[in-house]
Amino acid sequence: MSAWPRFSLAALLACTFALGLFGIGRSLWLDEAWVANSIAAPTLHDMFYYPDWLQTSPPLFLLLSRGAVRLIGLSNAAFRVVPLAFALIAAGSLFSLSRRVLSLPAAVLASALVVFHPAFIEYSHSAKQYSGEVAATVLTLLAVVRYLEIPSRRAFFFLVITAVIALTASYPTAFLLTGVVAALYFSHPRRAIILSGAAAATLLFLWAVLIRYNTAPELQAFWKTDADALFTPGLIGAVVLVLILTVRLLATRTSMTPRRWLQLVCAIPCLLLANASVSGWYPASQRMRLWVLPCFVLLCLLAAEDVFRNWRPQSWGRLTLVVALLFAAVNISSQIRDRRDLPEEDYASAFQTLKQQVGPSDLLLVHAAAREGFRIYSSMQGWSGPPPIYGNTGWPCCARGKNAAPGQSNPAKVTADMNRVIPLGFAGRIWLFYPTRPSHWSYVGLNEGDLWRKLVWERGCPPGPYLAFKNLAVSPMECDSDPNRSSTPIR
Repeated sequence: MSAWPRFSLAALLACTFALGLFGIGRSLWLDEAWVANSIAAPTLHDMFYYPDWLQTSPPLFLLLSRGAVRLIGLSNAAFRVVPLAFALIAAGSLFSLSRRVLSLPAAVLASALVVFHPAFIEYSHSAKQYSGEVAATVLTLLAVVRYLEIPSRRAFFFLVITAVIALTASYPTAFLLTGVVAALYFSHPRRAIILSGAAAATLLFLWAVLIRYNTAPELQAFWKTDADALFTPGLIGAVVLVLILTVRLLATRTSMTPRRWLQLVCAIPCLLLANASVSGWYPASQRMRLWVLPCFVLLCLLAAEDVFRNWRPQSWGRLTLVVALLFAAVNISSQIRDRRDLPEEDYASAFQTLKQQVGPSDLLLVHAAAREGFRIYSSMQGWSGPPPIYGNTGWPCCARGKNAAPGQSNPAKVTADMNRVIPLGFAGRIWLFYPTRPSHWSYVGLNEGDLWRKLVWERGCPPGPYLAFKNLAVSPMECDSDPNRSSTPIR
């Protein structure tokens, strides 16, 4: 490898690492908190079949994260080490893959479009599996290209092993393998059948052992209400572009070279994902489609280079490098300007406040949507106060065995639940801990945090100083010992 490719690779890896570190120690938020609680569960069984939440994370991500936490200890950064490692693997492998099929400037652009994509940056320092899904996609594509270049038994064996491991890190790899099997079938049908069998056996095992126990109707209902999953004009345009490039590829009457086969392998999962999203089988939200981003980028740049490289090669090289630098600069500055190192939900600060101020005779009510965050920081920082009482309404998706359907909340349910958890005639301080994220209250159909304060106030317990944290609130309510104060249930 000459100096420029080495420098480009080093720069990409350094940026990936730096952007991953930017915010790696910030507070976990709800989506990360339940994953962290499952990773820190006492047994592997409780991790894979987390009692309180549907376990949608793939097994390889969970096992590696559990190992990292056991080695490093419970901390915000420890839960994010594996996602950052996956991001580095994805960045390095994508550059290596792009160099095999594109010119150096185009390879730099392909890598930059993924490495500096806002969603990729976000999930390089989030305790979620999505950077691992990107790594699984890129490694599978790299194994495919190696095989297409030299279809030896060794290359095929490497492809099969890569595909099987990728499925344990990324369930959506199943979409990608459809195109891989198609590419193999027309050159070596027997090997295509072997790869199909290995992938099918792996998926069947994952389904029988893990996936079927971690699904529920509420999960698909949540996907349908996810505003980020809607087909935006940009997303529709991307699907149309993939269709055009696929038709062009199939209509061109030339031999199918490894480069052309790779384009088809990249196009098929894009189309399958679009169809699955329209059918309601799989959401098209930004994080859920992140795994297919390398496929889309490579497909577009392979087609663009076919058109422009022979026309004005020097201009093409300059243009790709300028676009790569601009894309990187805009998104790096956006990370800094938008303070992406700050938490989405500041459970760490809220928990510290509760730990310092809640007295032994106080009553602590934790909303169902704040339960996972409170529990993980109890494990990390220790809780010596009174046992928390958890609410049982307004559950986010997807708590196991709970009604987490959209719009399930109403004042009567919340009132009954508050009567359940607050003793009649209680005198002292009640602490309310609940989320304030507007999207959550829109999902459940009622702002239960405001209703909690109102209902406790109606009991003769006026609020003390309201403590606001990022998308969370701690509200102390002062219940005096006045015998004339109402102690009737809330109605």
